[in-house]
Amino acid sequence: MRDLLHDLRENLLRAGLSPRHVERYLRELSDHRDDIAEHLQKTGLSPDAAQVQAEHRLGGRDALLLPMLANQRFRSRAARWPALFYLVVPLALQAMLVIMAVLALLLAAATNLRPAIAELGSGMALLLLASPVLIAWLTFLAARRRRASPRLPVLGAFIGAALASALQLGVTLPASDTPGQIGLTLGIPPLLPLLALVLLSLVPLTLQPRPE
Repeated sequence: MRDLLHDLRENLLRAGLSPRHVERYLRELSDHRDDIAEHLQKTGLSPDAAQVQAEHRLGGRDALLLPMLANQRFRSRAARWPALFYLVVPLALQAMLVIMAVLALLLAAATNLRPAIAELGSGMALLLLASPVLIAWLTFLAARRRRASPRLPVLGAFIGAALASALQLGVTLPASDTPGQIGLTLGIPPLLPLLALVLLSLVPLTLQPRPE
């Protein structure tokens, strides 16, 4: 029965059903099978024979798939709007982190942290450079959990890496004749940082198990 449940899980996830609904359905099937096997054992069947008979009574793969596939409310939002879930949202999150970093530096400049604003700016720049990698990993994990195609997460990883490597966050301390400033510029992505970010972002693809 473990193989049948595994096949059901893969079929349902690839059909775009929500992992939460899939796991709940499989738990219900497993519990129902155990109840049938327990009842059959009480009638005198051996545990092995009761297990085989319970699996047979539970139904075939197609019959067990139909109730879930026929109900559209079990489809996940990621399956309905994959471009939004795997591309737009990760890039929006990266943009939000940039805005939060700038706001944090502006707030720090108005506090006792002002003398260390240059160091804070360097730390923020490093975090912004690493953010697309972490976001890409989470996106690949979400796609893997839903058995979704990696095409949109890969595209998002490339765009996120390009934006991060092209973005320059700089902090200039005030001098006697010039005020300090926090600068955010967008230029042509340097090739080496871009390649490094892309390769790091795509690491989860190399860790995915091969399909059976």
